[in-house]
Amino acid sequence: MPGDAVYFVSDAHFSARDSAHEREKRERFSRFLAGVAAEGAERLYVVGDLFDFWFEYRRVVPAGFGDILHALRRLRDAGTGVTLIGGNHDYWLGEHLARDWDFDLSPDGLVAEHQGRRLRVDHGDETLSSDRGYLALKAVIRNPVFLGAARLVHPDLTFWLADRLSHGSRWLDEKQMEQGRQGRPLRLKAVLNEDFDALILGHLHLGFHLRYSRWEILCLGDWILRFSYARLVEGQLTLMNDAGLTVPVETVDDPDRPPHCRLRPRPGAEGR
Repeated sequence: MPGDAVYFVSDAHFSARDSAHEREKRERFSRFLAGVAAEGAERLYVVGDLFDFWFEYRRVVPAGFGDILHALRRLRDAGTGVTLIGGNHDYWLGEHLARDWDFDLSPDGLVAEHQGRRLRVDHGDETLSSDRGYLALKAVIRNPVFLGAARLVHPDLTFWLADRLSHGSRWLDEKQMEQGRQGRPLRLKAVLNEDFDALILGHLHLGFHLRYSRWEILCLGDWILRFSYARLVEGQLTLMNDAGLTVPVETVDDPDRPPHCRLRPRPGAEGR
Protein backbone atom coordinates (compact mmCIF):
# COMPACT_ATOMS: atom_id res chain seq x y z
CA MET A 1 0.00 0.00 0.00
CA PRO A 2 1.23 3.56 -0.72
CA GLY A 3 1.41 4.52 2.97
CA ASP A 4 3.33 1.45 4.11
CA ALA A 5 6.88 1.82 5.38
CA VAL A 6 9.86 1.57 3.04
CA TYR A 7 13.24 0.41 4.37
CA PHE A 8 16.82 0.92 3.19
CA VAL A 9 19.93 -0.94 4.35
CA SER A 10 23.43 -1.35 2.93
CA ASP A 11 26.95 -2.66 3.37
CA ALA A 12 26.50 -5.90 5.27
CA HIS A 13 29.43 -7.49 3.40
CA PHE A 14 28.30 -10.99 4.27
CA SER A 15 31.10 -13.43 3.55
CA ALA A 16 31.54 -17.19 3.50
CA ARG A 17 34.08 -16.97 6.30
CA ASP A 18 32.84 -18.37 9.60
CA SER A 19 33.38 -16.17 12.64
CA ALA A 20 31.47 -15.08 15.72
CA HIS A 21 30.98 -11.62 14.26
CA GLU A 22 29.74 -12.99 10.93
CA ARG A 23 27.19 -15.11 12.79
CA GLU A 24 26.11 -12.09 14.83
CA LYS A 25 25.65 -10.01 11.67
CA ARG A 26 23.47 -12.71 10.12
CA GLU A 27 21.36 -13.26 13.22
CA ARG A 28 20.70 -9.54 13.64
CA PHE A 29 19.91 -9.17 9.93
CA SER A 30 17.40 -12.03 10.09
CA ARG A 31 15.71 -10.41 13.11
CA PHE A 32 15.63 -7.08 11.29
CA LEU A 33 13.99 -8.66 8.24
CA ALA A 34 11.45 -10.46 10.42
CA GLY A 35 10.51 -7.11 11.95
CA VAL A 36 10.13 -5.51 8.52
CA ALA A 37 7.87 -8.39 7.47
CA ALA A 38 5.78 -8.18 10.65
CA GLU A 39 5.20 -4.47 9.99
CA GLY A 40 3.90 -5.22 6.50
CA ALA A 41 6.37 -2.87 4.83
CA GLU A 42 5.94 -1.99 1.18
CA ARG A 43 9.54 -2.54 0.10
CA LEU A 44 13.11 -3.10 1.26
CA TYR A 45 15.99 -1.65 -0.73
CA VAL A 46 19.37 -3.28 -0.13
CA VAL A 47 21.64 -0.46 -1.29
CA GLY A 48 24.74 -2.37 -2.34
CA ASP A 49 27.38 -4.65 -0.84
CA LEU A 50 24.99 -7.11 0.72
CA PHE A 51 27.75 -9.62 -0.05
CA ASP A 52 31.48 -9.13 0.24
CA PHE A 53 31.63 -10.79 -3.18
CA TRP A 54 29.02 -12.19 -5.55
CA PHE A 55 29.59 -13.55 -9.03
CA GLU A 56 27.39 -15.98 -10.97
CA TYR A 57 28.34 -18.56 -13.55
CA ARG A 58 25.68 -20.22 -15.67
CA ARG A 59 25.43 -23.20 -13.33
CA VAL A 60 27.47 -22.08 -10.30
CA VAL A 61 26.66 -19.46 -7.68
CA PRO A 62 28.47 -18.57 -4.44
CA ALA A 63 27.89 -20.96 -1.54
CA GLY A 64 27.39 -20.06 2.10
CA PHE A 65 24.58 -17.50 1.82
CA GLY A 66 21.49 -19.71 1.99
CA ASP A 67 20.31 -18.30 5.32
CA ILE A 68 20.51 -14.72 4.03
CA LEU A 69 18.67 -15.53 0.81
CA HIS A 70 15.98 -17.51 2.61
CA ALA A 71 15.44 -14.67 5.10
CA LEU A 72 15.02 -12.21 2.22
CA ARG A 73 12.70 -14.62 0.42
CA ARG A 74 10.51 -14.98 3.53
CA LEU A 75 10.22 -11.20 3.53
CA ARG A 76 9.30 -11.29 -0.16
CA ASP A 77 6.72 -14.03 0.45
CA ALA A 78 5.19 -11.92 3.23
CA GLY A 79 4.35 -9.29 0.62
CA THR A 80 7.28 -6.88 0.93
CA GLY A 81 9.13 -6.14 -2.30
CA VAL A 82 12.88 -6.72 -2.19
CA THR A 83 15.21 -4.71 -4.44
CA LEU A 84 18.92 -5.52 -4.51
CA ILE A 85 21.17 -2.72 -5.77
CA GLY A 86 24.69 -3.55 -6.90
CA GLY A 87 27.63 -2.30 -4.88
CA ASN A 88 31.33 -2.23 -5.64
CA HIS A 89 31.74 -5.67 -4.03
CA ASP A 90 28.64 -7.35 -5.47
CA TYR A 91 27.86 -5.45 -8.65
CA TRP A 92 27.51 -8.74 -10.54
CA LEU A 93 24.16 -9.73 -9.04
CA GLY A 94 22.71 -12.03 -11.68
CA GLU A 95 19.63 -13.78 -12.96
CA HIS A 96 19.81 -16.52 -10.31
CA LEU A 97 18.68 -13.98 -7.71
CA ALA A 98 15.93 -12.65 -9.96
CA ARG A 99 14.70 -15.95 -11.42
CA ASP A 100 15.09 -18.35 -8.50
CA TRP A 101 14.55 -15.98 -5.57
CA ASP A 102 12.17 -13.41 -7.12
CA PHE A 103 14.18 -10.37 -6.08
CA ASP A 104 14.22 -7.18 -8.14
CA LEU A 105 17.72 -6.23 -9.28
CA SER A 106 19.14 -2.80 -10.06
CA PRO A 107 22.89 -2.95 -10.75
CA ASP A 108 23.38 0.82 -10.95
CA GLY A 109 20.78 2.22 -8.59
CA LEU A 110 17.45 3.78 -9.41
CA VAL A 111 15.00 6.60 -8.87
CA ALA A 112 11.87 5.52 -6.99
CA GLU A 113 8.71 7.27 -5.87
CA HIS A 114 7.16 6.48 -2.50
CA GLN A 115 4.75 8.43 -0.31
CA GLY A 116 4.99 11.53 -2.48
CA ARG A 117 8.79 11.52 -2.37
CA ARG A 118 11.11 11.10 -5.35
CA LEU A 119 14.21 9.24 -4.16
CA ARG A 120 17.50 8.56 -5.86
CA VAL A 121 18.88 5.35 -4.35
CA ASP A 122 22.33 4.06 -5.28
CA HIS A 123 25.32 2.52 -3.60
CA GLY A 124 27.34 5.71 -3.84
CA ASP A 125 30.76 4.44 -4.88
CA GLU A 126 30.59 6.54 -8.05
CA THR A 127 28.49 9.40 -6.70
CA LEU A 128 30.85 9.92 -3.77
CA SER A 129 34.19 9.14 -5.39
CA SER A 130 36.66 11.57 -6.92
CA ASP A 131 39.29 8.83 -7.37
CA ARG A 132 39.84 8.55 -11.13
CA GLY A 133 41.83 5.35 -10.74
CA TYR A 134 38.95 3.70 -8.93
CA LEU A 135 36.42 4.89 -11.50
CA ALA A 136 38.60 3.54 -14.33
CA LEU A 137 38.93 0.17 -12.57
CA LYS A 138 35.18 0.08 -12.07
CA ALA A 139 34.59 0.59 -15.80
CA VAL A 140 36.94 -2.30 -16.65
CA ILE A 141 35.55 -4.89 -14.25
CA ARG A 142 31.97 -4.17 -15.32
CA ASN A 143 32.77 -4.47 -19.03
CA PRO A 144 30.98 -7.42 -20.73
CA VAL A 145 34.26 -8.58 -22.31
CA PHE A 146 35.92 -8.73 -18.90
CA LEU A 147 32.94 -10.58 -17.42
CA GLY A 148 32.94 -13.10 -20.26
CA ALA A 149 36.63 -13.78 -19.73
CA ALA A 150 36.12 -14.09 -15.97
CA ARG A 151 33.56 -16.84 -16.51
CA LEU A 152 36.21 -18.91 -18.28
CA VAL A 153 38.14 -19.14 -15.00
CA HIS A 154 37.31 -21.98 -12.61
CA PRO A 155 34.88 -20.76 -9.90
CA ASP A 156 37.13 -21.85 -7.04
CA LEU A 157 39.96 -19.70 -8.40
CA THR A 158 37.63 -16.76 -9.08
CA PHE A 159 36.26 -16.76 -5.54
CA TRP A 160 39.74 -17.20 -4.05
CA LEU A 161 41.07 -14.25 -6.06
CA ALA A 162 38.05 -12.16 -5.10
CA ASP A 163 38.71 -12.86 -1.44
CA ARG A 164 42.29 -11.63 -1.85
CA LEU A 165 41.33 -8.61 -3.95
CA SER A 166 38.54 -7.54 -1.64
CA HIS A 167 41.20 -6.24 0.74
CA GLY A 168 42.39 -3.86 -1.99
CA SER A 169 38.86 -2.73 -2.70
CA ARG A 170 38.31 -2.22 1.01
CA TRP A 171 41.40 0.01 1.06
CA LEU A 172 39.80 2.16 -1.64
CA ASP A 173 36.61 2.29 0.43
CA GLU A 174 38.60 3.41 3.46
CA LYS A 175 40.17 6.28 1.48
CA GLN A 176 36.68 7.60 0.77
CA MET A 177 35.58 7.03 4.37
CA GLU A 178 38.56 9.10 5.50
CA GLN A 179 37.50 11.90 3.13
CA GLY A 180 34.22 12.06 4.99
CA ARG A 181 35.88 12.00 8.40
CA GLN A 182 38.39 14.72 7.47
CA GLY A 183 35.71 16.94 5.97
CA ARG A 184 36.98 16.78 2.40
CA PRO A 185 34.29 17.60 -0.16
CA LEU A 186 32.44 14.57 -1.44
CA ARG A 187 31.56 14.43 -5.11
CA LEU A 188 27.91 15.42 -4.88
CA LYS A 189 27.66 18.38 -7.23
CA ALA A 190 27.19 16.08 -10.22
CA VAL A 191 23.79 14.99 -8.92
CA LEU A 192 22.48 18.18 -7.36
CA ASN A 193 20.52 19.20 -10.45
CA GLU A 194 18.76 15.87 -10.90
CA ASP A 195 15.03 15.57 -10.39
CA PHE A 196 14.78 14.06 -6.91
CA ASP A 197 14.22 15.34 -3.39
CA ALA A 198 16.27 12.78 -1.45
CA LEU A 199 19.55 11.01 -2.14
CA ILE A 200 20.03 7.72 -0.26
CA LEU A 201 23.51 6.20 -0.35
CA GLY A 202 25.70 3.55 1.23
CA HIS A 203 29.36 2.77 0.59
CA LEU A 204 31.02 5.10 3.11
CA HIS A 205 30.03 2.99 6.14
CA LEU A 206 29.17 6.30 7.81
CA GLY A 207 25.74 7.29 9.03
CA PHE A 208 24.50 10.84 8.52
CA HIS A 209 21.27 12.59 7.55
CA LEU A 210 21.45 16.08 6.07
CA ARG A 211 18.57 18.33 5.07
CA TYR A 212 19.08 21.16 2.59
CA SER A 213 16.52 23.67 1.40
CA ARG A 214 15.31 21.48 -1.49
CA TRP A 215 16.49 17.95 -0.76
CA GLU A 216 17.98 15.50 1.73
CA ILE A 217 21.08 13.30 1.75
CA LEU A 218 21.05 10.17 3.87
CA CYS A 219 24.07 7.87 4.15
CA LEU A 220 23.05 4.52 5.59
CA GLY A 221 26.03 3.48 7.70
CA ASP A 222 26.52 -0.29 7.55
CA TRP A 223 25.51 -3.67 8.93
CA ILE A 224 29.00 -4.48 10.22
CA LEU A 225 29.52 -2.19 13.21
CA ARG A 226 26.58 0.20 13.15
CA PHE A 227 23.70 -2.16 12.25
CA SER A 228 21.89 0.86 10.84
CA TYR A 229 19.11 1.40 8.34
CA ALA A 230 16.68 4.05 7.13
CA ARG A 231 12.89 4.03 7.27
CA LEU A 232 10.44 6.09 5.21
CA VAL A 233 7.02 6.58 6.83
CA GLU A 234 4.45 9.20 5.84
CA GLY A 235 7.07 10.87 3.66
CA GLN A 236 9.61 11.28 6.48
CA LEU A 237 13.03 9.60 6.39
CA THR A 238 14.62 8.41 9.63
CA LEU A 239 18.10 6.95 10.09
CA MET A 240 18.37 4.54 13.01
CA ASN A 241 19.94 1.30 14.16
CA ASP A 242 18.58 -1.99 15.37
CA ALA A 243 19.01 -0.92 19.00
CA GLY A 244 16.55 1.95 18.48
CA LEU A 245 19.08 4.81 18.32
CA THR A 246 17.86 7.52 15.94
CA VAL A 247 20.23 9.92 14.20
CA PRO A 248 18.99 13.53 14.27
CA VAL A 249 18.60 15.40 11.01
CA GLU A 250 21.19 18.13 10.47
CA THR A 251 20.01 21.21 8.56
CA VAL A 252 22.67 22.47 6.14
CA ASP A 253 22.71 25.65 4.06
CA ASP A 254 25.99 25.14 2.18
CA PRO A 255 26.04 22.10 -0.16
CA ASP A 256 29.86 22.00 0.06
CA ARG A 257 29.83 21.62 3.81
CA PRO A 258 30.99 18.12 4.84
CA PRO A 259 28.64 15.92 6.82
CA HIS A 260 29.05 15.19 10.48
CA CYS A 261 29.55 11.44 10.79
CA ARG A 262 27.08 9.82 13.13
CA LEU A 263 26.21 6.34 14.34
CA ARG A 264 29.71 5.59 15.54
CA PRO A 265 30.72 1.96 16.18
CA ARG A 266 29.90 0.41 19.52
CA PRO A 267 32.76 0.68 22.04
CA GLY A 268 35.28 -2.08 21.47
CA ALA A 269 33.91 -2.97 18.03
CA GLU A 270 36.35 -0.96 15.92
CA GLY A 271 38.87 -3.78 15.65
CA ARG A 272 36.49 -6.27 14.10
